[in-house]
Amino acid sequence: MDCARSIELLSDYDAGLLGADEVVFVRTHLTGCADCGVVFEDLRLIIRVAVAMRSGDGIAYPDGENLWRLLSARRVGH
Repeated sequence: MDCARSIELLSDYDAGLLGADEVVFVRTHLTGCADCGVVFEDLRLIIRVAVAMRSGDGIAYPDGENLWRLLSARRVGH
Protein backbone atom coordinates (compact mmCIF):
# COMPACT_ATOMS: atom_id res chain seq x y z
CA MET A 1 0.00 0.00 0.00
CA ASP A 2 1.14 3.52 -0.71
CA CYS A 3 0.30 5.27 2.56
CA ALA A 4 2.57 8.26 1.94
CA ARG A 5 0.86 9.03 -1.37
CA SER A 6 -2.59 8.55 0.12
CA ILE A 7 -1.88 10.86 3.06
CA GLU A 8 -0.46 13.46 0.69
CA LEU A 9 -3.80 13.52 -1.16
CA LEU A 10 -6.20 13.39 1.79
CA SER A 11 -6.81 17.12 2.11
CA ASP A 12 -7.57 17.55 -1.58
CA TYR A 13 -9.66 14.36 -1.51
CA ASP A 14 -11.77 15.73 1.32
CA ALA A 15 -12.17 19.07 -0.50
CA GLY A 16 -13.22 17.35 -3.74
CA LEU A 17 -10.24 18.69 -5.67
CA LEU A 18 -8.82 15.45 -7.07
CA GLY A 19 -9.20 13.99 -10.52
CA ALA A 20 -11.13 10.76 -11.01
CA ASP A 21 -8.06 8.49 -10.96
CA GLU A 22 -6.76 9.99 -7.72
CA VAL A 23 -10.21 9.76 -6.10
CA VAL A 24 -10.33 6.05 -6.93
CA PHE A 25 -6.79 5.59 -5.59
CA VAL A 26 -7.51 7.33 -2.27
CA ARG A 27 -10.93 5.73 -1.81
CA THR A 28 -9.51 2.27 -2.51
CA HIS A 29 -6.56 2.86 -0.21
CA LEU A 30 -8.78 4.10 2.63
CA THR A 31 -10.96 1.02 2.26
CA GLY A 32 -7.99 -1.29 2.81
CA CYS A 33 -5.82 0.70 5.21
CA ALA A 34 -7.15 1.29 8.72
CA ASP A 35 -4.18 3.50 9.67
CA CYS A 36 -4.82 5.93 6.83
CA GLY A 37 -8.53 5.82 7.64
CA VAL A 38 -7.72 7.07 11.14
CA VAL A 39 -5.52 9.82 9.70
CA PHE A 40 -8.37 10.84 7.39
CA GLU A 41 -10.89 10.97 10.24
CA ASP A 42 -8.44 13.04 12.31
CA LEU A 43 -7.99 15.43 9.39
CA ARG A 44 -11.74 15.81 9.03
CA LEU A 45 -12.07 16.47 12.77
CA ILE A 46 -9.35 19.12 12.65
CA ILE A 47 -11.10 20.80 9.73
CA ARG A 48 -14.46 20.79 11.54
CA VAL A 49 -12.90 22.27 14.68
CA ALA A 50 -11.08 24.93 12.64
CA VAL A 51 -14.34 25.88 10.88
CA ALA A 52 -16.13 26.08 14.24
CA MET A 53 -13.35 28.24 15.66
CA ARG A 54 -13.45 30.55 12.66
CA SER A 55 -17.25 30.90 12.75
CA GLY A 56 -17.48 31.36 16.52
CA ASP A 57 -19.75 28.36 17.14
CA GLY A 58 -18.96 28.09 20.82
CA ILE A 59 -15.20 27.62 20.71
CA ALA A 60 -13.28 30.54 22.12
CA TYR A 61 -10.31 31.35 19.91
CA PRO A 62 -7.49 30.98 20.67
CA ASP A 63 -8.17 28.31 23.25
CA GLY A 64 -5.69 25.49 22.78
CA GLU A 65 -6.90 23.67 25.87
CA ASN A 66 -10.45 23.49 24.55
CA LEU A 67 -9.21 22.38 21.13
CA TRP A 68 -7.15 19.54 22.60
CA ARG A 69 -10.08 18.50 24.80
CA LEU A 70 -12.29 18.22 21.70
CA LEU A 71 -9.64 16.30 19.77
CA SER A 72 -8.93 13.99 22.71
CA ALA A 73 -12.60 13.27 23.26
CA ARG A 74 -12.96 12.33 19.61
CA ARG A 75 -9.93 10.00 19.74
CA VAL A 76 -11.07 8.26 22.93
CA GLY A 77 -14.55 7.69 21.53
CA HIS A 78 -13.16 6.51 18.17
